[in-house]
Amino acid sequence: MKLQLLGGFLGAGKTTLARALARRLTGQGERVAIITNDQGKSLVDTVLCRQDASDVREIVGGCFCCKYDELEAALEAAADAHATVVIAEAVGSCTDLVATVLSPLADRHPGRFVLAPLAVVVDPWRVAEMNGGGFSEEVAYLFRKQIEEADVVVLSRRDLDPPYVVPAIRAMRADVPIVSLSAKTGDGLGEWLAVTPHPAPPLTIDYDRYAAAEAELGWNNARVRLTGREPFDVGAAIEQFLAELRDTPVAHVKVTSLEPPGFTATLVRRGGDAVATTPPTPMRCRESRWLVNARVALEPDQLSLRLRDALSRAAGDATVEWEEMESFRPGRPEPTHRYAFRCGTGDDASCCAAFYDRPDVRYFLGDSLHPGGVDLTLRAAEQLSLAPGDRVLDVACGRGTSLRAVLDAHPVQGLGLDVGATPVVEERLTILRGDAHAVPTVDDSFAAVMCECALSTFADQARALSEIHRVLRPGGRVAVSDMIVAGPIPESLRDWVHAGTCLSGAQTLEGYASLLTDAGLRVREQWDASDALQELLRQIKRKLVGAALASAVGGAGDAPFDVRAGRDLLREAERAVASGAIGYGVLIAEKEV
Repeated sequence: MKLQLLGGFLGAGKTTLARALARRLTGQGERVAIITNDQGKSLVDTVLCRQDASDVREIVGGCFCCKYDELEAALEAAADAHATVVIAEAVGSCTDLVATVLSPLADRHPGRFVLAPLAVVVDPWRVAEMNGGGFSEEVAYLFRKQIEEADVVVLSRRDLDPPYVVPAIRAMRADVPIVSLSAKTGDGLGEWLAVTPHPAPPLTIDYDRYAAAEAELGWNNARVRLTGREPFDVGAAIEQFLAELRDTPVAHVKVTSLEPPGFTATLVRRGGDAVATTPPTPMRCRESRWLVNARVALEPDQLSLRLRDALSRAAGDATVEWEEMESFRPGRPEPTHRYAFRCGTGDDASCCAAFYDRPDVRYFLGDSLHPGGVDLTLRAAEQLSLAPGDRVLDVACGRGTSLRAVLDAHPVQGLGLDVGATPVVEERLTILRGDAHAVPTVDDSFAAVMCECALSTFADQARALSEIHRVLRPGGRVAVSDMIVAGPIPESLRDWVHAGTCLSGAQTLEGYASLLTDAGLRVREQWDASDALQELLRQIKRKLVGAALASAVGGAGDAPFDVRAGRDLLREAERAVASGAIGYGVLIAEKEV
């Protein structure tokens, strides 16, 4: 079953696009389900989507990331109902969908769902509004983050002669594919569906700023009944209601008539005109029931008063009864899962490289990217029996920091191999882009091989060790250092236990020894180096404290990590290391002569 996730800001046109896509795919013989999402209940979007898909489910009371278990259950139910495509429309105040929705789905259900590229729908007028200072700093931050994580940006409302905003989009995300389309006419739909972009990595995002942006909007979902002594024009009343709200700081206001059905209107920006869907003949009746969804930059109580006042003026002689009204501000987003890198791309090695190239990971780990740093590297290198002129291979070398340290300490030649490497040719050092599962050198060509904090991330550890055995000359030695796992991983750390981090395929020391033996390598020495891991955690704590202090005095700017989330994660990691559930180890093995 294929999943198409739609993100984008409030009023961008996601629902209209979801409906247009559902009609197109149904016409192609697909069985389409739609999942709507909102912070509140009583959704206009759900009512509208039922006009175009027979299977429509809604997740309310929070965004997909915070209601992940409900989303997962809805997807399973759609699959059980034989849906072939699910269109899931995230609430418009949500971002960080790669880390909190797509990666968990890919990791927890490998092969179960085909995940389409994340499409972030963008209203061109909103981009112009943001560039003109029409957004607060925090809402602009949220808007930019939505675009930063897009696999493809879909510029909506092409049929309305929108402003040209491609340069502004490129300034936020230089390499993202951009498709302009009209959900109303269908122009551009095929171009969007044909896009095959390189998947965007998870965001580096400050959840305090994200939460502040969500909290700026007052949220109101309501059901209302109008009763007149004489028949009145329902469409005209709805349009007048929205006209009364044109001067409010609107993010999005939607109205749809439930009884009689068929009239919908939307106001998507301050000072704009309502966009209405009108039935073939005017609807005149003495009683009408509506759904109203409003997201406006006002306090919830003020928003409720503005809505009541606007409808009172628009209703004329009709009596207004608010049958249901909820007004609130969204709470702080608390994702069920948040993965450190993107799963499900089909290239775990590349994902691993992308993870270790993240600015937050670089900030905390430095260039050596493993516990013990170059000191532990040099200690292991002393056990490799290196002689002048020997060739040393560093598998998954990163930027080559460890290998350079070995070359500084020993008169040897070095080759580094990494899937994310920038090729380097220097005196005694070459770095190539390549995969540990297929080392691009001849047999028996190295006196020693290093593999630091990487074996656990390889998709096929046995194959990678077989390659190491192949390129190692008889009598040559290999030094492997890696995370060790000697007990159950705490639940709070499990979102880091997937391909791409050093806990993904971590073993006990005995487990690594068994893998080396199975590859034809004889283990000569092994030791527990968990003290290096404890020191790394202390280093991270010092950096977190420094970042928190800088933030408190306004000196941190856009920090490349969420200080609060980092503090919580560090605390759990410290507990796991102290209990012995997680550690670090080194093994030295030799190829038989």
